[in-house]
Amino acid sequence: MNRVQALFDTTAQLDTLVSQPVTAENREEIVQSLTALLEVRSGQLEELKPPFSTEENLLGKELLPMNERISKQVQNIFDQLKTDIRTIKKQKQSGKKYINPYSSMHTLDGRFLDKRK
Repeated sequence: MNRVQALFDTTAQLDTLVSQPVTAENREEIVQSLTALLEVRSGQLEELKPPFSTEENLLGKELLPMNERISKQVQNIFDQLKTDIRTIKKQKQSGKKYINPYSSMHTLDGRFLDKRK
C-alpha cells in the first residue's frame, strides 16, 4: 500500500466518523476516536514527500473535498461543545445566585452606602 492510499483510508475513516450524528451521550467517544485518528493522520501527512505518481495525484485530488467536509464537521462539534460549556457555566452561576441572592450587594457593615455624591 502506498503512502497516499494510507492517508486516504485514514481520511475516509475520519469522514465517516464526523458524519455520524453527535449527541451528548456519544460525544466523548467520538472526540476520543477523532483525536486518535487525527494524530495518525498527522504522522502520515509528515511522511508525504514528492514526487507523486499519477495514481497518488488522483487520490490527493479526492482528499481535498473530504478535508473540507471534515473541517466543517469538526468545527460544528467544537461549536456544540462551546455552547454546552456556556450553558453549564450559566446554570452554575444561576445556582449560586439562587443559594445566596445578596452576594453581589456592595454594602459595608450592613448599612446602605449611596454611591452618588
